Amino acid sequence: MKAIVVAIDKMNGIGADNDLLWQRDLPTDLQHFREITAGGTVIMGRKTYESIGRALPSRENIVVTRTPFEAEDIICVTSLEEAYIKASRENIYVIGGGQIYTQALDDMDRLYITYVDAEFSNATVYFPQIACENWTEILRDHHDADEKNKYGFDWVTYEKAAE
Repeated sequence: MKAIVVAIDKMNGIGADNDLLWQRDLPTDLQHFREITAGGTVIMGRKTYESIGRALPSRENIVVTRTPFEAEDIICVTSLEEAYIKASRENIYVIGGGQIYTQALDDMDRLYITYVDAEFSNATVYFPQIACENWTEILRDHHDADEKNKYGFDWVTYEKAAE
């Protein structure tokens, strides 16, 4: 299975200044991300890798970049297609950034989207618009803002619609 995992604000914003828009203000969503991707392969662009600063534990980490580099516990490739070939685990999760999401969207079987109930005017990186007719919502789980999470959010899972 190939899936995208992303959190977006009300305007499809995902990042600014090489970081998440909400910084670390949604720890419940970060835990959800860990649970979804654990044991699988995560594919990300170089900027996403640099913003994380290390390989994610309990996952095979593949970085797509035009300028190859070496880092501990990272497989470096020059294209998304090469990343799919190099992935050795059954479940593949594309985790950013914006260019990688745009390239990968048509290849995906599932989307795990966290809709953050906020709008960030400083967003510089956006998730592409999804064509609703291509996806079927199979799960929605709402969370209000609380003492741990500064913003409310919905976890929504989509599967590719039958053609």
